[in-house]
Amino acid sequence: MADVKRIEALASLLANSGRVGQVRAALELVDIGGPQAEQALLSALSNGDEHSRATTVMALAKLKSQAAVGRLEQMLKGNAFGFGKDSSAEVRQSCAFALGELANRKSVKALEIAAGRDEDSMVRAECESTLERLGASVR
Repeated sequence: MADVKRIEALASLLANSGRVGQVRAALELVDIGGPQAEQALLSALSNGDEHSRATTVMALAKLKSQAAVGRLEQMLKGNAFGFGKDSSAEVRQSCAFALGELANRKSVKALEIAAGRDEDSMVRAECESTLERLGASVR
């Protein structure tokens, strides 16, 4: 029960504190681990603050959350029309890095799409770097 209350408090900090507080909250959720902490991080992907979302993405990578893969792919590339893609280049770049850390070969297609069409050069570069780390050819 204590962990549940602590997880709720950390989720609130992740959503409502400054940058240092967000990083501390995310790292503590990673340290707690388990399905409840993972769910709190997955929920935090909807936070309004882009730094909070980017921090959350990195925490999910550190947690090795395979449950996050589909959502990270969507945030990176969006759907066929680009809808659902995160508006922040910082978040999209974090998603590309995180997908590499999660080493999910299923993410290669999403990374290739973003590498070819993202409007931000840093996001495209991170996608290409991640593809290389995954051993996929960069087109």
